[in-house]
Amino acid sequence: MTPIELYEFLRSQYSDFEVDSICQIEKTCKRVGLCTDKQGLHVIDFDKLKDTYYNKVTQKPASVDAVCLGNLQKYFCFVELKGWRNYMLYLEKQKRNIEETAKEYNLSGKLKDSQRLCCELTSDNDLFSDMPIVFLLVTDIDVNKNGIDNFSYNLNALASTSTVIYSECITKSRKTLNSEIYIQHDYICCKDFDEHMKNL
Repeated sequence: MTPIELYEFLRSQYSDFEVDSICQIEKTCKRVGLCTDKQGLHVIDFDKLKDTYYNKVTQKPASVDAVCLGNLQKYFCFVELKGWRNYMLYLEKQKRNIEETAKEYNLSGKLKDSQRLCCELTSDNDLFSDMPIVFLLVTDIDVNKNGIDNFSYNLNALASTSTVIYSECITKSRKTLNSEIYIQHDYICCKDFDEHMKNL
């Protein structure tokens, strides 16, 4: 099965879960409204798909937030969304520190469980043996600037923590993604999502 065949299969089985923007899946964006950088690439809300598939199971497995295809349709993409903006806004009130928060990502577990679900849905245990896949960790901060100077409020108190945040996120994602299977992976800002997908 090719990436496009898998995506089309999932879409045909769960058509109600395809949305026209990654922004529609992120909980904070849903709650407070979409920003001016709304993206336009269609994705499948994989959390909803999983919850529907395992609707009678008390303890559901983990899953990524979305799956999609790049514009070139070469890769089947697993997408995990992580919001750091609100975390940093209320950093002093957080009960967990940055390192603990990043450690709880469980990226490898979400990837494995999501792959397992795709295999169950297609009745193909070797589904990903030859399929090119990509894991994208998408965040609401600009990972290319190595800082958060584009925020409009005073961040002097947080300046020393920004490097720790980026470093920990990138380190954790690389470590978990490489823990069992080799796949391409990237850590990108949500506003760059569509642009990034042009090359996949």
